[in-house]
Amino acid sequence: MLKKANPAAAVPKSPSFARGLSAIAGAGLITKALGYARDAFLVAFFGGGALADAYYAAFRLMNVFRRTVGEGALNAVFIPLLEKEKPQGKEAEAGFFSSAWTIIFWGSALFCAGGIIFREQMVTLAAWGFRDLPGQLALTALLAAVFMPHLIFVNSAALFTATLNSARKFFLPALAPAFFSISIIAVLAAFHYGLFGGLDARGKIILVAGVASASGLLQALALLPPLRSEGYGLAFSNPFRNLGAAPALLAAAPAALTLAQDQLSMLINTMYASFLPPGSITAIYNSARLVQFPVSLFAAAAATLSLPELAARAAAGDSEGFRRQLKPAITASWLIMLPAALGIAVTALPVCRALFEHGKFLPEQSLSTARSLFWLALGLPAYGLNKVAASSLYAMRRQKAPIIIISAQLTLNALLCLPLMRSIGAPGLMLATSISSWTAALAFIFVLNREAGFSPMAIPLFRPALAAALSALAALALREVLDPAGPLVVTAVAVPAGVAVYFSALKVLKVEERNLLTGGRF
Repeated sequence: MLKKANPAAAVPKSPSFARGLSAIAGAGLITKALGYARDAFLVAFFGGGALADAYYAAFRLMNVFRRTVGEGALNAVFIPLLEKEKPQGKEAEAGFFSSAWTIIFWGSALFCAGGIIFREQMVTLAAWGFRDLPGQLALTALLAAVFMPHLIFVNSAALFTATLNSARKFFLPALAPAFFSISIIAVLAAFHYGLFGGLDARGKIILVAGVASASGLLQALALLPPLRSEGYGLAFSNPFRNLGAAPALLAAAPAALTLAQDQLSMLINTMYASFLPPGSITAIYNSARLVQFPVSLFAAAAATLSLPELAARAAAGDSEGFRRQLKPAITASWLIMLPAALGIAVTALPVCRALFEHGKFLPEQSLSTARSLFWLALGLPAYGLNKVAASSLYAMRRQKAPIIIISAQLTLNALLCLPLMRSIGAPGLMLATSISSWTAALAFIFVLNREAGFSPMAIPLFRPALAAALSALAALALREVLDPAGPLVVTAVAVPAGVAVYFSALKVLKVEERNLLTGGRF
């Protein structure tokens, strides 16, 4: 457990939680909106069948490597280490960053080369069922190879993001991933207006993968100016003289896997879905993308925002301050994930139809996506708690417990997939993920109580649950009434109405913690 606070220890102050969360969530909202536009255009252009399955299977494989090293995983591992270097001065900080930059860049380059060389073997393991579909395995392997250079760029950007987050700069790092979606939307628009007309559908989807891969360079370049303004350069360390970050980062490498648990779960699901009819992989990909909206926008944002302060307070031995900083992060996640779970569950079909049922994406594909989305959404509160809990344990440098919990979760997910897939198809894969995530959440609650003295009873549980139930009932009623008007009208009315009912109910029920989300404006 954390020790008592050291009065002499200096802990840097941060902006208010609500203001910081708004900044990250605002950038995330832009990024996610562009992401949904990207996915909607992609399935409208290529449909939801075998071609899209190959693209999403290859992307999922690359995404596991990206999420394992980059994004939130690198944040959780790198920030506590950098915070520990700060008391030694700027020179020590810059040297540690240079050492980490050398490891991340060249390590990513090695991963990239390995992914290209062993692309067929990796894809065979990740999508075993594609072996029986002529040409499907070869196309997926080619797309995976095209995606691999993205690792170098995006993992470099992830290091820049972690460094800027440690400096309490959140908005631009959260916005930079939008370049990925913008690049793909641009090339799809070019197809729409007749450019690259000499390419067939296969050639076009390979080009989309190439543009997506190169977009990571734009993301990294966008973060260079603020990084340099903080005093960090991109000089490589001499591997024979200064590679101080190597032992710490390599020791933490297994722990990074735990923060990529959502991608690993989806990779397991993708492997099983490769045995199902064409379109199943696209259905689970799109349903996972929709669930990631509230997770990334609020749960991951809360974890990102609180991590530097949690790491600083853990380093200072301030146990009370640690719990005080952890409480708003978990509370904010609960206040959003619970109504999001119920709201998504009751509006799954009209939302899927409104977003994806265009061009070559057919009604039966919307139905398959909606069924998968329903079961996956029920695990949302658990996903949110797991994100924040894992980050907080890393801030305390308690890496063993998250590894054990997430490993057990992934094992349970894999064991549940087969019987549930046989009974209800692709939606069963998502139900397996939800059940295993709730199991992991219970384990995280136990560990947080043991290691940090944090009890779930410290956050409001029951009044937000009542508000969420009222919100879901309102959305369900509007869905039934407006159904003849079409899915776009249902989505445009029922979703914001559900949000309004929820926050109004929070106010009536006097849930003061709503200020974490509204900044006291409602």
